[in-house]
Amino acid sequence: MTTQLRRISLEQFLQLDEDMAGLCTACGHEQYCCEPDARNYTCEACEQDTVWGPHWYLMSGAVS
Repeated sequence: MTTQLRRISLEQFLQLDEDMAGLCTACGHEQYCCEPDARNYTCEACEQDTVWGPHWYLMSGAVS
């Protein structure tokens, strides 16, 4: 299964990276205490395994 990451701005990427936060692809929740390379972490808001760290957004080309 391929996950489509939402596009985020460079500023949002930098803030997520600085805050050690990930972003849920299902509901958009910012979740703290995530590794930069987090993949499929469980979202605190929607309880789906859809939280990705900011470095995945960068590597996938989803940072603009």
